[in-house]
Amino acid sequence: MTSTTAATQIHALTATGFSTKPTNLSPSTVFFSQSLTKTTHSFGLIATTPTISRFPVSTNAKANPTGEQKWTHEGSVTESLPNGMFRVRLDNKDLIIGYISGKIRKNFVRILPGDRVKVEVSRYDSSRGRIVYRLRNRDPTSE
Repeated sequence: MTSTTAATQIHALTATGFSTKPTNLSPSTVFFSQSLTKTTHSFGLIATTPTISRFPVSTNAKANPTGEQKWTHEGSVTESLPNGMFRVRLDNKDLIIGYISGKIRKNFVRILPGDRVKVEVSRYDSSRGRIVYRLRNRDPTSE
C-alpha cells in the first residue's frame, strides 16, 4: 500500500477485475477481509467498521438446509427390505417405506422388525420416509 500527502492513493483491489492500479478514493477505503473495513477520512480519522453480510447467516446450524417441510411420525417396523429400507406401520395406520438416515447408517444402529422408530415424511411424497431415530423400548421385559 502506498500513500502520498497531496492526494491519497491506495493500491486497492477493485471489485470487477482485481486491478492493482492506484485509485483516488475519498475517503480512503481498504477492505481487509469480508467482514472488516478500514476507512481513513481526509481529516485523519481512522474508522474500522464491520461490513454487513450480503447473505443472511442462520445462527441455528441444524436448520433444514433445503427448507422443505416434513411431518414427523412414530411407527413400528413391520418388514425389513434390501438396501436399508423397511416397511413401517405409522401410528395413524399408514404403511410407508422407510429408509435409514445417514447418521443412523454411520453409527451402525441396528433396526429390526418390531422396533419403534421416528420417521420424517415429506409432504410431497407421503409414501416414503426417512428413519431418523430408533426409539428405546419402554418395557425392559419385552426384549
